Amino acid sequence: MKEKILKIFKITVIIIAILLIINYGIFLYGVFKNPLKFSSVSALKRKNFSVENLMNEDYREPSGLNYKNKKSIIVFGCGYAEGVDLNDDQTFEKKLSDYLKVPVYNRGFGAGFIQHAILQVQSGKIDDIIKNSSTAIYIIANKKDFIRLKTYPSNLFDPQFVYSKELYPVFKDKDDDLVLINSKFPSVSGNIFSRLITKVFYKNFYEKIYSDLEELTIIHLEKLNEELKKLNPNIKLVVLMYCESGDMKQFNKALKKGGITVLYVTELTELPMNELLSDEYQTKQYKHPNEKVWNLLTPAIAKELKKL
Repeated sequence: MKEKILKIFKITVIIIAILLIINYGIFLYGVFKNPLKFSSVSALKRKNFSVENLMNEDYREPSGLNYKNKKSIIVFGCGYAEGVDLNDDQTFEKKLSDYLKVPVYNRGFGAGFIQHAILQVQSGKIDDIIKNSSTAIYIIANKKDFIRLKTYPSNLFDPQFVYSKELYPVFKDKDDDLVLINSKFPSVSGNIFSRLITKVFYKNFYEKIYSDLEELTIIHLEKLNEELKKLNPNIKLVVLMYCESGDMKQFNKALKKGGITVLYVTELTELPMNELLSDEYQTKQYKHPNEKVWNLLTPAIAKELKKL
């Protein structure tokens, strides 16, 4: 019996050792292939997501603060909202501010999703902005972004996904409410293998679980709307979908019922989606909307906002 237990113990130790070696091999490959600092990433050490770190991110400066005594607009979203690859005067927020003559706050967070917006609102750090805003806009780049509710976006071996010390924020349903998951063992739940398996699963089974992800996205947007209205009952949430309206009837119906307005870029311009995603309308490096797109879309978006 003792020999059997000892054998199992040895096999377990060998398996763990092999996994650790593979783990460090993947880690070293990524660190040397990408311009990363060892201090900012880790092969094993993980910690839960920090709302404080989120609020200390380097967000763009607001536009139009010179328009005093005007109700502002606050914009949330990923790199599309942030204005990746753009100068401050080329962003959607700056152009919307110039067009409507109101202050516009850019709370876009690259690689983020709706949970990042909810956490910003819940933080209490932007209460004054929300209380003085007439409208909140959330920009969704495409339907596949719904996966971001479960896993970090970008490529499988993106260093910020695989090696980040901080877990990607994910909400769970608890007592009919969304709450941030805090792992008791973040170094286990956030290890390289777990992250890669999660990424591969959601990427390969996206079509089969799309309806579940769509429903979860609706729930998150409703939660964002609820949190905004706790601070400002009169604020109106608008979701700007950077995709075609296509098979989004259930999505539109659910959000409309909750008092949320949905706008689709293809309904704001005569250009088809494939052209909006062409090189002419995208930035060179990260393929995000360029200034030409926002010059085209901003007047149409502003027109819709005036109807609210």
